Amino acid sequence: MEEKSKKRFKKRWIVLGVVGVVAALGIWRAISARGSAMTTVETADIARSNIEEIVSISGTVESAETSDCYAELAVRVNDLPFKAGDRVKKGDLIVAYDTDELEIQRQTAELNLQQADGNYDDSISKAGKAQSKKAVADRDLPAIQAQIDETQAQIDALNEEIKQKQHRMAQVGTQLSKASHDINQNGKYDGVTDEDNYLEVQDEDGNEMYLSIQNAIADNQLAQSHDEQIMGWNKQIEELNETLTKLNEQKTELKSDQSAGESAELTSGGRNALEAQRELARLTNEKTLRDIDKVGDGVKAEYNGVLTEVNASKGATMQAGTKLFSIASTDRIKVTMSISKSDMSKIKLGQAVDVTVGGRAYEGEVSWIAGAATRNSSNVPVVAAEVTVKNPDDAIILGVEASMKIHTRHADDVLVVPYEYVNTDTHGDFVYVVEDGTLLRRDVQIGITTSTDAEIMEGLSDGDQVVTSDASELQEGMPVQVMHTGE
Repeated sequence: MEEKSKKRFKKRWIVLGVVGVVAALGIWRAISARGSAMTTVETADIARSNIEEIVSISGTVESAETSDCYAELAVRVNDLPFKAGDRVKKGDLIVAYDTDELEIQRQTAELNLQQADGNYDDSISKAGKAQSKKAVADRDLPAIQAQIDETQAQIDALNEEIKQKQHRMAQVGTQLSKASHDINQNGKYDGVTDEDNYLEVQDEDGNEMYLSIQNAIADNQLAQSHDEQIMGWNKQIEELNETLTKLNEQKTELKSDQSAGESAELTSGGRNALEAQRELARLTNEKTLRDIDKVGDGVKAEYNGVLTEVNASKGATMQAGTKLFSIASTDRIKVTMSISKSDMSKIKLGQAVDVTVGGRAYEGEVSWIAGAATRNSSNVPVVAAEVTVKNPDDAIILGVEASMKIHTRHADDVLVVPYEYVNTDTHGDFVYVVEDGTLLRRDVQIGITTSTDAEIMEGLSDGDQVVTSDASELQEGMPVQVMHTGE
């Protein structure tokens, strides 16, 4: 029993050994077959052709020229033929004014100009006349004053003569009164001596003497009131007083002229002020006249466009400086856009652009690129730019979206390969080529690229063939078998 078990165990090991040898042989053959197999790759010839880089981007259609129109004058609006959003042609009447009010303002401005000139001329004339009168007064016043002084002196002298003569006559009258008084007391005049001989005593009774004294007193009194010399002097005084009055009147008038001349004297500053007042009136009223001429036929569109805003109201008086309307030109159109970071280095001024608006094609050109970036609604930095539409028409609607293709770069007769054949790793761009049955890496410098092709600036030459097979299964240095597919 025991020997039979040992024989079965030995037989089992022999079978297992045979199976192991067979398995090992199969594995070796499989490995040998795999190691000796040749990888087949496809290649294509590189060729020269033209290539162009195009950046596709969208933007918003806007007017490249907008303007606001403001009221030049405070005049009532008679008519408003258009409303906001309407298209207008150059020369179309947009605001019509009340012509009667304009005419009144014209006449007022013209009268104001006349008044300003008249006031200026009048002030200058008055100042000139006042200065002339002052000059005469300055010249004549000393002579008038001398005449006044001389006349007054004559009057004073005559008054003194009258005073002295009246005094002497009064003294005589006093003496006669005293003599009469003495005679009444004793019949004899004590106050008369032979030396005085004023009165002659005729008898002791004194009757004749008394009568004589009374006659003398009467004569003296009459002489005091009717003395011809005193009357003559008074006549002269009266005449001299009349002369003095006239002289004083002349003096007063000359003094007044002198004072008026001093008040009316124009300094250089005063003359400048008058000229400035006239000039201000001229500027203001001449501007009014120009404004009236400008809007006399109404306010018209300066160019073809769209009224984006109308603030004027029919029948209302729009005050000067009030905005009447805003207009956007349809002859000058632009498309505004935002350039992303990836396209910033590609887009340049002057590049041609294919613009499509509402299914219609237009020609454009990059005309402005901002010098600083801003952030969009996603907080991503973008650069604002504008494309000028060269051939706008009436079909363009402001504010709509436009699609654009910007022709950024192009090259003629350069080496071009399909972009899918270019590989990229941490070392840069490369392609695979086959030399002597071995797969080799060839680093390349890429120039212009499109969605399908790439310009090869360095790394390949005319006649080279590039591997077009899936690069994920390839490794530099491996032996390969080439299956050429042509270009």
